[in-house]
Amino acid sequence: MKRRPQSDDRQSIPFSGSLLENPVKTGLVLSGGGSRAAYQVGALRALLPFFSRKEQSFSIVIGSSIGAINGLVTSSCLKHGLDETVQQLESMWLERNFRNTFSGTPSQAFFRAIRMAVMQYLSPGPNPTSSAIFDPTPLMNRVDGVIDAHGGLTPEARAPSLEAVGVMTTIEGAERKPLLFLSSHKTYGPDVLEGASFEVCYVSSLSAKHGFASAALPSVLPPVELDTEAGKVRLVDGGISQNIPVDPAVRLGADRVLVIDVSGRDWWLNHYGEAHDTRPSWEVPAALKTFCMRPPETFVSRCKKPIGPLLKEAVGSSRGKFMAAVGPVWPVFSLLKKKLGEELAYEAMTYVALDPDYIQALIERGYDETRALLKDRSNVEFKRTEDYDQWVQAL
Repeated sequence: MKRRPQSDDRQSIPFSGSLLENPVKTGLVLSGGGSRAAYQVGALRALLPFFSRKEQSFSIVIGSSIGAINGLVTSSCLKHGLDETVQQLESMWLERNFRNTFSGTPSQAFFRAIRMAVMQYLSPGPNPTSSAIFDPTPLMNRVDGVIDAHGGLTPEARAPSLEAVGVMTTIEGAERKPLLFLSSHKTYGPDVLEGASFEVCYVSSLSAKHGFASAALPSVLPPVELDTEAGKVRLVDGGISQNIPVDPAVRLGADRVLVIDVSGRDWWLNHYGEAHDTRPSWEVPAALKTFCMRPPETFVSRCKKPIGPLLKEAVGSSRGKFMAAVGPVWPVFSLLKKKLGEELAYEAMTYVALDPDYIQALIERGYDETRALLKDRSNVEFKRTEDYDQWVQAL
């Protein structure tokens, strides 16, 4: 039987069109990766010299899973400059702990975490369920507060250069399907979406609820119901469909794309000696007639080193601090430690831990690694510019 292609198996078609005839449009793509998304804040800080003026901004922002949350905050703050965006993201992440991020009592979440650990042990993967360990209402309110304070996310309220903001989600049902919520200045024709693996739902504005529809990892966060043209749909984690949605960014007009990938997938595959195109059984496969669009210019910032040591250094010396950092999911850590060993157990907890010292370490790692990539010309595929050369010399 012929294997159905996965997302990375799709035919890669370079974006056509001259960069000299039209203004270069930059797309920002933010992956999912739980609390590791704080790494994206440091990476964006490293990119500040490229966007030192307000008119130098992103044209398209697409996020998946927790990257969608960072994408919405970024999109709402961009009209005040990328430095303001980074400050808002950094403030939001450094104040994170379980009590101001999730509702409910720790004891209730503790028992749900035990049940989830048992279920994951018996049947690994984000299996469909209405049960969830956490209720993220406090964080949703915090995100909406940032968006509202910066004028909202309607096309008219955003930075003038920001043409489109998208959130990748997954429709939960008998068959999971990818759905992109899109707020744009225009409606895109069928030629733009020809061969796309996802459907588009246009909305006038985006809110934290759309972001958490993308971050709703089954068993961990509850599914989110939202209205679409086809009626009300139940949505779960966008990472189940496309965790790094470069293709939508290119289809919407990005000539170059900045990708900040905090999934850690490459590290896990390398650790187990598996090919990088390996896909878990629960990930939504791409249909046979779909294909990916690729931009002519791409820069990828990816956390290649293990993050577990950062977490262990930040909280591992204190049992109390560690338990506060991982909250009610510490039974999962104990189970993983017995099954996989301490190193991998810590690595798994990097996706859920919330601790100021750990978050600060993630931000610094994102800054340092992205700055190193930018300084190393062999890793930068952007066209050489006078501004770039001057900044490299300044480094």
